[in-house]
Amino acid sequence: MADEAKDIVLRGNQFSFKYRTTGIFINAKGNIAINVDPVTQQAGLPGGKVKYGETSREAIEREFIEVMGIHVRAIRLIAVIENLFNIDDQQYNEIMFTWLIERVDQEQVFAKDSWEQCVTWRKISELPDIKPKILQTVLCDLPTIPVHLINRD
Repeated sequence: MADEAKDIVLRGNQFSFKYRTTGIFINAKGNIAINVDPVTQQAGLPGGKVKYGETSREAIEREFIEVMGIHVRAIRLIAVIENLFNIDDQQYNEIMFTWLIERVDQEQVFAKDSWEQCVTWRKISELPDIKPKILQTVLCDLPTIPVHLINRD
């Protein structure tokens, strides 16, 4: 997704840093919301970049309005992930806060970013392609206290 003026990102010719937040949103059937990138077909948790002056909790609640058009509440922090990977000779470092979230009402609002993100529902046991891969270690058995994870792809 394109950077916006207040996003916490640093970009260079050969590197990129992002401060991100993602949400674990499980529906009544026990399926999890997954964001599938329309270009790369990579699967990940819905979320986005944290903005200056915003906490990761505030950011995930904003992101679900922008992506899915729904109001959510961050229940508890599940993981802090250091995600390191390379794409086309570009080195990426992300710090990602992953929250367990719940829907707070049935209101549907305009999702301004729905055009660039496709959210689908999958069984938690059917996520072999999720990025970062380290998420697989927590999604099947959510920890009761936050965990620190390091992912290198």
